[in-house]
Amino acid sequence: MGIAVRALVIAVTLLICERKSLAQTNFDSGMARAGSALQRGDWTAAEKELRALARLDPASFVVHNNLGALYMQLRRYPEACEEFAKAVELSPRSADVQRNLGTCFFQRNDYALAVKPLKRAKTLDPVDPRTRYQLGYSLLMLKQPAEAEPELDFVRSKMPADETTLFALVKVYQAQRDQQKAGETFLALRQAHPDSVFVHILMGESYDLQEKPDAAVAEFQKALALAPDMPRLHFDLGFLYWESNRLEEATAEFKKELAMNPGLAPAWYYLGDISLTQDKPAEAVELFAAAITRNPSCPEAHIGLGKAYFRMNKTDEALGQFNRANLLDAGQADVHYWLATVYRRRRETEKSQREMQQFQQLTEAAKASPAAEPSGRDRWASTCMDGLQARRRTP
Repeated sequence: MGIAVRALVIAVTLLICERKSLAQTNFDSGMARAGSALQRGDWTAAEKELRALARLDPASFVVHNNLGALYMQLRRYPEACEEFAKAVELSPRSADVQRNLGTCFFQRNDYALAVKPLKRAKTLDPVDPRTRYQLGYSLLMLKQPAEAEPELDFVRSKMPADETTLFALVKVYQAQRDQQKAGETFLALRQAHPDSVFVHILMGESYDLQEKPDAAVAEFQKALALAPDMPRLHFDLGFLYWESNRLEEATAEFKKELAMNPGLAPAWYYLGDISLTQDKPAEAVELFAAAITRNPSCPEAHIGLGKAYFRMNKTDEALGQFNRANLLDAGQADVHYWLATVYRRRRETEKSQREMQQFQQLTEAAKASPAAEPSGRDRWASTCMDGLQARRRTP
């Protein structure tokens, strides 16, 4: 190789090293600026710096992880989960990154999505109580109490008096119909935390199941006094008011919940139900549609929207919603009742008779089967409307 060629190679190498060094310097200074902005609580500046760093080095899992953490702080959960997912793709062997993604889904109440990264985080770091708690709680919400129990038991072994773990274990034992363990764990919770918000929640649920609405309302009011910003408490109180036909008070509580937790589909659903009860079908359409936007796989919301359209004499739209509900759950008698009703109005007699026959068969089958335990008032059940349609008004 000639002297001139060697000189060119050396020059190119030095230039590449200089560019790498310059890029690293820019990256380090950008991280420092982002960290400084985070420390002083300037979220806008921090986001700007981190976004710039993501463009500078899109393969940095640290940047995406930090962006996710920033969005979590701001409760911008969809963006947070997106950033954590990018971080996981870049660094799948990091327990912290997997845990962050699981936690993000957990905070969004997307328990089915939370389980996978939380299980991976558990594999990578099996002794972390946060991971095991969130995994156990997610499994509980997905109606897998047997799988949830060992995760929560592990957390209890590390933190015997942790009130959230004790509460979750009470719910596990209730789901397993083990009243002895549920009672013992509730006593442990009450002894360790006599004025815990969870004690009042469990007492309120107990009074509700005993059909003592005033006592149930009083317990949830005490819970709200202790934890006014706790997700779902305003909804729970609103539901108790709804059960007692105290619709104005229910409406106020559901709206308070949505001000803090706009993604909660059941709150939109019950506001729609109240609007229908008050003969405001156009308003109900908007509210049921909002519930469907948050949870499109819930047949109750489609039935509600279909009823609202039917009140407005929009039978095509009503039929579409009832058919959608039927696809989601053909075993609901209500679906076939409303299909029969729409077909009757459309003078499609044969279809109406067929649907009414199906409605009657399902109704008779329900009467013949053993009465199910009334899970409808269990705020922690994870169904499309959180199981809270147990006392739906008759068609």
